[in-house]
Amino acid sequence: MKKVVQDIMLTKKFVIGLKTASFLYGFASLLAATFNFMFPFTEKEELVLQFCLILAISSIIHFLISYFSSEKNYKIFLGALIIQIMLQGILMNKINMADIAYTMNIIPSGISGRLVDYAFFFPTLFLAVSIVLFRIKVFIFFIFLYIAVLTLNLSPFLFDENVYFSINKLDIFFDNNVVNRAVFMRNILLFFFIILIGIAILWQANRHAQSSADFEKNNMVLGRYFSPDIKNEIEETGLNFSEYIPKNLNVAVLFTDIVGFTKLSEKMEPNDVLELLSEYQTIMVECIFEFNGTVDKFIGDAVMANFGTPKSYGNDAQNAFDCAKKMKSMLHEWNKNRNDNRQKVIEHRIGIHYGECIVGNVGGEKRVEYTVLGDTVNVASRLCDLSKIFNNDLLISKALYDQIEIVEEYEEFDSHPIKGRKEKIDLIRVFLD
Repeated sequence: MKKVVQDIMLTKKFVIGLKTASFLYGFASLLAATFNFMFPFTEKEELVLQFCLILAISSIIHFLISYFSSEKNYKIFLGALIIQIMLQGILMNKINMADIAYTMNIIPSGISGRLVDYAFFFPTLFLAVSIVLFRIKVFIFFIFLYIAVLTLNLSPFLFDENVYFSINKLDIFFDNNVVNRAVFMRNILLFFFIILIGIAILWQANRHAQSSADFEKNNMVLGRYFSPDIKNEIEETGLNFSEYIPKNLNVAVLFTDIVGFTKLSEKMEPNDVLELLSEYQTIMVECIFEFNGTVDKFIGDAVMANFGTPKSYGNDAQNAFDCAKKMKSMLHEWNKNRNDNRQKVIEHRIGIHYGECIVGNVGGEKRVEYTVLGDTVNVASRLCDLSKIFNNDLLISKALYDQIEIVEEYEEFDSHPIKGRKEKIDLIRVFLD
């Protein structure tokens, strides 16, 4: 489950990174096209127009990738972005080479020193932006790509016998073949500094993604068992269930199961049985959450819930009773739809008891379950079973009755035996409309 959640989190992060990087590439291309149109980099107008056209088209493609990228088409658009960047670089480099050839005809002595000074700008800029993609493999690909680009572009100049390094200001100012050694070293340091920063950021981002996946997994688990209000409070208070110390708490425990489920399921296909249980349990969980209950577990067609964990709302018994009434109402509405679809009407039984339970984690190192244990749980389960004998769909204990306000019609049974228990208890049969 953790891997699935982590993959989902990573994909979302990658899509955001792709959108951001594409937008930045597009913005940089559009800005470069605008400035080169206003302030041409060369006297050759056709080269300026070609350069601006390539940048303008590239910016449109980048913006389109940024806008339409999604989790479904992420890999396709990532590949499109990489191809676009490479094509854009090739075409821009071709125009630069044409401009250099034109300049060399005007200045026979050469301008290799100045070209070396400016060669690092775009590779360093585009490499920095690629960090935003949040893909370490893609970043490494761009590292090797731009190192190759710099090597190919700089080699002809650095191996030119007329080119030399100097920090003398007069040499740099009057000789275009002089490479400013200080600027050259700063460019190399900046380029490799971007590499180190990128690796550090992506490493931290990967660790953050794992932490986010753990948090999201825990959040999903909380959402399955606790109502939204309780879940939010757990997140805000930072309650750690892995370190939760078992406690004795007064809890209302509710059991519900479907009448005649075994006989009903024998005549159904397995997929239909799963669909039936899924719909039924969804309705029950909705009712439990509405009254601040906690879903303890599903046991076949039965649902076990408790009210008062991990914190008490002060009216836990009343919440459990009101939840049972809501379940009855929701089941009635569900049966209307089933009847309209010519499906069998579903009936269920509910048993509720109130008393002290042990609340905490149960299990070993490989699997731990947060649950409630004790006599209260056993009695609530037996009450649910006894509903069949009492021919009624809601049976509660006197202990719960003493904690609630009840306006429905009911009938009391004193000292009724409970299977597996020596001590008898008083029962209340509640008649719900």
